[in-house]
Amino acid sequence: MSTPLPRAPDLDHAWGHAVDALDLTAPPAGERHRGVGGRTLSGPVTRPDGSPAWLRVESATKPGGRLWEGNRLAEELLPPHIPRPRLLAAHTWGTAPTVFQALVFSRLDASPVSPTPDLREPPALSLTWWMDLRTVLHDLQQVDPPHGRRSHTPGFLTRVPTHLPEVAEAGLDLTVRTWEAAHGDLHWANLTQGPLVLLDWEGWASAPAGYDAAVLHAYALPEPDTAAQVREVFAEELDTEAGHLAQLIICAEIVQAAPRDDLHARLAPYARAHVHHLLSSW
Repeated sequence: MSTPLPRAPDLDHAWGHAVDALDLTAPPAGERHRGVGGRTLSGPVTRPDGSPAWLRVESATKPGGRLWEGNRLAEELLPPHIPRPRLLAAHTWGTAPTVFQALVFSRLDASPVSPTPDLREPPALSLTWWMDLRTVLHDLQQVDPPHGRRSHTPGFLTRVPTHLPEVAEAGLDLTVRTWEAAHGDLHWANLTQGPLVLLDWEGWASAPAGYDAAVLHAYALPEPDTAAQVREVFAEELDTEAGHLAQLIICAEIVQAAPRDDLHARLAPYARAHVHHLLSSW
């Protein structure tokens, strides 16, 4: 007898609960956005005082953990000049194995660089935007995340050759020697233009040196000119042994996720080709 698959959490019902609990007003459901993997539901709302805000509802099997705590810790620990939505209110409910968290953020008057994490067309970004992003990531690297808060487990790092067999054949040392504070999910849907703002801080943590630049580059690979610009702006981070390792790590993540969703299935061929390029120049 087969075991039935667990039912996915009802985020639409959770959304309604959060709106009522936090005394918010929400427009029709068509303006909500589901995150990759269906774990989050986000959209515009209005607070009781009439001010615009952004509601994010997410589910987990139990409270706590890196992703669950990330946005709250970002609000508490990151310096105010790092451009991000500010956390205004929070509400949690439920019991294991299904718990929910609702987070209310300030609503931005800016659009994401891309509607998807990867690029479907080259973005029109000014030199000032690129320099501002470089400055923000440098300032972020000066922050000390809470002890033990890391982007990758030792177990995942040891499995990189499993996802990228050519790395195993090359016999590379995959030891991460330098960890630094990073956004952790710096793709093109988590960046805005006019002005620059970094969205979705749930995964910020200590990460392998150069990881944010490596993620940005990996999700730009379908647009070679933009990928080249990332390499130019972040050459100091990417053109090093640590930067090469960070690029291998995100490519392994993309290949690992490819069977699960269309986004990473689209990116996987680019990631594999980039790995071959990296290994040829290591």
